[in-house]
Amino acid sequence: MPALAIKEAIEELYPDQFQVDVIDFARECGANWDDKIIKGIWDFALARPDFTTSANRLIDSLNRLTRSNTVMKLFLQQFIHKGTRYILRYKPDIVFSTHFFCSSVALFARERYNLNYKIFSYMTDPIRGHNLWVNPRIEAVIVATKEAKEYLINQGMPKNRIKIKSFPLNKKFFQKVEKTREEILSELSLDISRKTLLATSGGQGIGETVEYVKSLYKSRFPFNIIVICGKNKEVFNELLSLKESGISDTPFAVLGFVDNMHELLEVSDLALAKGGASTTLEMLVKRVPTIFTHCAALHEKGNIDFFVNNEMGWYVRNKKEFDNIIDIILKTDILGRYKSNIEANEYVKTLPEAAYELAHFIVKELETPYKKRAKSRKAYLRAIVLGIRMNLHRLKSKNKRYRIRRK
Repeated sequence: MPALAIKEAIEELYPDQFQVDVIDFARECGANWDDKIIKGIWDFALARPDFTTSANRLIDSLNRLTRSNTVMKLFLQQFIHKGTRYILRYKPDIVFSTHFFCSSVALFARERYNLNYKIFSYMTDPIRGHNLWVNPRIEAVIVATKEAKEYLINQGMPKNRIKIKSFPLNKKFFQKVEKTREEILSELSLDISRKTLLATSGGQGIGETVEYVKSLYKSRFPFNIIVICGKNKEVFNELLSLKESGISDTPFAVLGFVDNMHELLEVSDLALAKGGASTTLEMLVKRVPTIFTHCAALHEKGNIDFFVNNEMGWYVRNKKEFDNIIDIILKTDILGRYKSNIEANEYVKTLPEAAYELAHFIVKELETPYKKRAKSRKAYLRAIVLGIRMNLHRLKSKNKRYRIRRK
């Protein structure tokens, strides 16, 4: 989503001047097996937040051993091979990546084929990332906040290779919604006289949010409930069956993957969500106080802490805490107070221009030439020693693959 927002900003500010392609890199280059592994690991992480949090701490503690360049060489050779070949054919003028592994592949291609382009990573964890984002060999890692910059510095990223730019969101979140509140709610068969709660667990629809939604519906919660299940068909079917059971008179809309989140948030008074980056910032832009039910790992916990510390949302760890917050919401005007806090927050005020600032930044970087970094003497010596060792191995090897034939 950040990449698409920047693409739209570039095309709006510089019409017909640049070719901007946003790709799902591993899938696009044909690294299907590695693509499946990467996305499978993320689904596993979403479903097991406690395990993932522990893994997050371990990854950070190992530092250099768990940076993306090292991890890729050990476990994702297919992506490296096919990705570097893809870039050789494409010959980009600049690479702007929103995933650490994509940045690494772009780096390997540049070094292997002696190509001339700049590489920038945008760390999509606004407050706290993880060690895989650290990559001193690219031009810079761009982060959304000062907190994120401090985190990367502590993990070993050179200070001069970190830039701060606010998080880019699609411009539709800042534009006036054409439909009225009544029209949006009526299309979903909801009650226009009630307040509305929007529940989502991100695009994958994985997590604990669904259990809280079921509890609210069964208790006849006096709000409309809109629940977005994303790509999770099992959850979608389960909630649809619950709605059709007729055990509650709470107006209930069950949706799959949606592309009108800006409209749904426009009519929402309260949200229920996991702590994903895009989701949390979209809630802020639309001034919707949010109850966070879970997060994938420490990098998402930072997003939740930002909400809670600024009194713009809540974090619940169990059903008892959840019920207490719901009770406060129903008996007080806390939603109004939290909404005012969001409107007054200084960081939220920077979000409307974020995509345009990044668009200007990328174009400016295109206008300045790429400068190759001089290799240190230590790097040259290491390469010579490695080359000698490889040649000795080939000479001694009985494997035909490594045998050197001399005429």
